[in-house]
Amino acid sequence: MYNVKTVHQLCTNFRVKMQNINIKVVVQMTGINENTLRAWERRYKVVVPNRAQDGRRLYSKKDVEKISLLWKLVQKGYLIGTLATMSLMKLKKLDNDKLNSEGHFDVSADSAELPVLKEQVHLNTIIESLKKFNLESIQHSLQKARFELSPQAIITDLILPLLREVGIRVSDGNLSISQEHLLSSLLRDHLGNLYQSLSPYDYKKKLNSKKVLLTTREGDLHEFSILLAAILCRIHGFETYYLGPNMPVGDLAQACEQFKIDAVILGLANLPAQQEFISASDFIGELDQLAPKKIQFLCGGAAKVSDTAIKSGRKFLKFATIRDLETFLSNKM
Repeated sequence: MYNVKTVHQLCTNFRVKMQNINIKVVVQMTGINENTLRAWERRYKVVVPNRAQDGRRLYSKKDVEKISLLWKLVQKGYLIGTLATMSLMKLKKLDNDKLNSEGHFDVSADSAELPVLKEQVHLNTIIESLKKFNLESIQHSLQKARFELSPQAIITDLILPLLREVGIRVSDGNLSISQEHLLSSLLRDHLGNLYQSLSPYDYKKKLNSKKVLLTTREGDLHEFSILLAAILCRIHGFETYYLGPNMPVGDLAQACEQFKIDAVILGLANLPAQQEFISASDFIGELDQLAPKKIQFLCGGAAKVSDTAIKSGRKFLKFATIRDLETFLSNKM
């Protein structure tokens, strides 16, 4: 027979155990792939597990419940980018929604705050079409989104979540690199058309508009981020000059002077050693010497820039995400 003290200790040990579930057990309990769970934590902060002294993840019972719901809803067709910020209560309500006769999820009066948004419909369609290499369907969805969504919503609520979702699925092995490249090619064309459709002369209708130039350093061919940033600049009324990627520092400085630029937005991706013509710090340092001193430098990307790269005292800001940059732009710099 157990005495009261022993029973209490057993219960305490059980509660502690339920707050310290390792990732292998979580995978067995929920069915989620371990790499997928790690990616969700890294990109979306869906849960923040405790850590053991040796660094192992330790999940609570509530963490496991949320992960299980998220995985179940993703299997139903919802995208993790849409679900990640929802509370456990909202996830439970969404899980209880029934399929209607057309195969879509009904949203009951009790869960009216959880509609399936147009952005999510387009996301789901594009992902499913990409799985089947159905480029015509992807084109149709992107064109339809142009009519149904504002330019800003296309960027923040469709393209950015789509790129994140595809990145996760490629890392999980659920999509191939060839599928990712096919989508990138289609998106590049659509984003270019969207940028051109936003009148470059709208800024003349607005007072105190600033001139912004966007590019990447020499050797950096990653243009998605700066193209998205260029579109956001035009949306917010800036006179925008998009030079594309891979710009030598001397030519960039010359363009800044020619167009009387107020701010340069630079994409600074991490580059393999064989592609890096010039380090991010050296590029910024040289541009600091060559460009007029009134110009602000606004940078995004994973490449590190030395604190001593800027010697002129000019304004230099680094943004972690496109959304952070947009917040800055919305305040008119």
